[in-house]
Parts: sequence; C-alpha cells; structure tokens
Amino acid sequence: MKRLLLSAVTAACTLFMGAGITFAQEGVPQFRPVEMWVCNYNDGKDQGDFDDVLEDTVESAGDDPYAAFRLFPYFVSGDQDFDFIYLGVWESGTTMGSDMAEYEATSGDIDEAWNEAVDCPASLMYASMRIQQNADTGGGDGNFMLTVSDCNVAHGASTGQALGALTRFNNYRVANGSTVGTIAWFPVYGGGGVEFDFKLVHVYSDWPHFGDSFQWFVDNQAYLVQEDMMSGVVSCDVPRVYGGETIMNNMNES
Repeated sequence: MKRLLLSAVTAACTLFMGAGITFAQEGVPQFRPVEMWVCNYNDGKDQGDFDDVLEDTVESAGDDPYAAFRLFPYFVSGDQDFDFIYLGVWESGTTMGSDMAEYEATSGDIDEAWNEAVDCPASLMYASMRIQQNADTGGGDGNFMLTVSDCNVAHGASTGQALGALTRFNNYRVANGSTVGTIAWFPVYGGGGVEFDFKLVHVYSDWPHFGDSFQWFVDNQAYLVQEDMMSGVVSCDVPRVYGGETIMNNMNES
C-alpha cells in the first residue's frame, strides 16, 4: 500500500529545498510529504471490501505522526477515471522515513489485502506547504470538501512571487469574512513530465461551507480582486472538486 515511490527514503522537503527556488517570505518554508495513490476497485470488490482493509491498516499503524484520507471525485473532467484517491500526510520527512521503514518490514499481509481489493496504478508524492489554516472545523465528523487546481508561474515571475500573490488574496478573503484552508502541493516524486508548477488546494469543512464560499466569491466580486492580484504572476486551471473522509489522523496540529 505505502510502497515508497522511489527506493530511497529521502525527505521530500529536503529534495525540494535543493531545487534553487526563492521565496519572498523570511525563514525556511515548512513542507510536509504527501503521498497520493489513484485507485480503482478490482472486479467483484467495492468500498466495503476496501473498508475492511483500511481497518487492518489503521490497527497496524505505528506511532509516527501520520494522517490518511480518502477522496472521491465529485466535479471532475472525463479523463479522471478512477474510484478514489488515497492521500497520506506525514509530519516531516524524518517521520516519513521512519514510518516507511517500519511499514516495509511488517506490511506483507496488508499489502496482499490491498492488492486483492484495489488496483492503484498511479502513485505520486508532493511537498505540501500550508498557506492558510481552515478555521471552520465543521461538525467534526472527519468529512470535508477539497478543490484542486493545477497552477503555473508566469514567465519572468518567481515561485515566491506566485505564492505571495496567493497569500495576499487569501489575506483578502480572511479580512472580508471568508476563511478557507489553502495549501500548495509541489510535485516531488512519481510525476514524470508534469505540465504544472504546483497544485493549489482549498479545503472546506463540509458542503455548506463550500456553498457559502462560492456565494461569498460572487457577492463580493472577489474574482476581480483575484484576477488583479494574480495577473502576470500565476495562473491556475479550473479546479476539480472532491469529497473527502478521514481514515486516521494522529498528527499534532498545535
């Protein structure tokens, strides 16, 4: 299930920081490794079969800080033909390496159960940087909504300028009553010839929060402010929308 995308267990954030990218913010940006598995249920299997596998996976999890989620497509293009995405997040590259080593040593039966239930042909890893924490925690049932866009830095601009523009727009949202969790995912492993610089992710606690955010965007004509702040710096495609559920989470969010 959690076979590492490359044989080495190098910390994702360490690799990314070696890419020569300059950021406008002070200090070293903080990144978390994120694993993504794009999966389909095998013939004769369904979500119930995979839920049984997940129960065993959670029970066998170690003590290293880790969170796991399952994403279901809601509003996506026709080329996204899959049943779900398994998403895992470590607190750091160090805990990722420790967790992967333990998993490789003990995961035989669980891997076999995964392979019987699902086929996951695409496996990717990202370095995740949080731009804005979502203050709306919703009902606490572990479910949420997620939108994902592919973004490119404009010619002549820097990644730091692009993130600065996104941060300024996010600050505008917060100042005007719309708090949305905002994250940037940078491709690290497994993507090959990707045609984007990073993915922009927005997190909503539930459908009402998602709908309120949509209405706020319309009522405040925030799309004009967004265009003004991002024009000539960064461009993002139309976002896909996914429903998410929490499988496990022992991360320290303090």
